[in-house]
Amino acid sequence: MMKHAEKTWLLLVSLTLVGTWLAETGNAGWPLTLIVVFLIGFKSTVVIDHYMEMRFANRRIRFTLLLFISLTVLMVIISYGWGDGLKDLTTIY
Repeated sequence: MMKHAEKTWLLLVSLTLVGTWLAETGNAGWPLTLIVVFLIGFKSTVVIDHYMEMRFANRRIRFTLLLFISLTVLMVIISYGWGDGLKDLTTIY
């Protein structure tokens, strides 16, 4: 019988393989970006809750970690959607 940690690990590995397969398709666009963002958020939350055992830890620490993941997800969305505009704003000519 597989333990909970093993099932969680298999889930994370399978989601990583799905993400790798999606990246290899070369079909960049908003749908792929949103799938990647979902995978980042979901996998990070699973790691924080199950492997770092933050589900029952200090709320502030867990909140800080989840906030970091949320900001990371937001930065991925912003960099895909408005990356060229940000590059123009931050480039010195």
